[in-house]
Amino acid sequence: MSIINIRFTETEIKAGTRISQSNKLKLLLGLLAAGFICPTLADGIVGAGHYAPAIANIRDLTVPDQAGFIYEQYNFYYTSDTLVTSSGKDINAELSSGGIAPLFLWVTDREVLGARYSFYFNPVYLSNDFDDEEDHGLGDLYIQPIWLSWLNKNYDVTLGIGVYAPVGNEDVTLDMWTTQFQLAGYYYLMDQATALMLAATYETHSEVDETNVTPGDHLTIEYGWSQYLTAQFEIGIRGYSQWQMQRDDLPSTLNNLNQLLGTDIGNKSEVHGVGIQAAYWFNNQWNLAFNYAKEYSAESRFEGEMYSLNITYMMN
Repeated sequence: MSIINIRFTETEIKAGTRISQSNKLKLLLGLLAAGFICPTLADGIVGAGHYAPAIANIRDLTVPDQAGFIYEQYNFYYTSDTLVTSSGKDINAELSSGGIAPLFLWVTDREVLGARYSFYFNPVYLSNDFDDEEDHGLGDLYIQPIWLSWLNKNYDVTLGIGVYAPVGNEDVTLDMWTTQFQLAGYYYLMDQATALMLAATYETHSEVDETNVTPGDHLTIEYGWSQYLTAQFEIGIRGYSQWQMQRDDLPSTLNNLNQLLGTDIGNKSEVHGVGIQAAYWFNNQWNLAFNYAKEYSAESRFEGEMYSLNITYMMN
């Protein structure tokens, strides 16, 4: 499942864990006042995407082969003390975010184009701590009305289309609409005890009302290996890369600031990460999974670590 709409800078998992737009501008002005006006400042301060690849479980981008209701609860914590400029300069900036993101999924017995049809929605509650200033409240809501899954014993292919609605509290919302397209594939070995995963997620964004910035599109590539050591215990290794595909479309005020100070606010950002997973099925309904991811080679954004402890309940 292309699940969480929260992530702290890039912060949301899935927009959820990101800094509010007003706090991004506070950080920008603070950096300017401190003399960090060149080289390029972090794009994540002004424009960023919603999707976060480091929270959901490796096998969450597909669905079971039987119809039913599934509840997943993503409990995550992101922390960073480094803001990386486009030239690779590290700036000390403390940022942390915790949240709970329940996901409500319905797997139907209907077929569309030969695929099983599912849909879900994913709210999130966030508590952010940025520069000793705490913000909390409901974050932006992700709704995926189209999720098609072509399921096979040896492979799964899924296509999801959804939207992030800027309905969150003013201190944690990204204040923009995002349309998300996700294509994921799994190849299975050893009667599905082994799974190889590859997925691509593409985001397009509307203009941010408060800042009049339109962030550039984002592309995320995820890959992973999942292995059941027993019928109940699963381990995995995963990685991802996330790129901003275009520069942000800035208002004249920020364009003028770039010209005046020689900055490059709104430049393209990127980040990469690698992580591990361990999960255990207590029975055929309840699962508990731990995920950890470490970011590296960030450019024009924060670089940190993500932890998540996820609960899955499958109604038989």
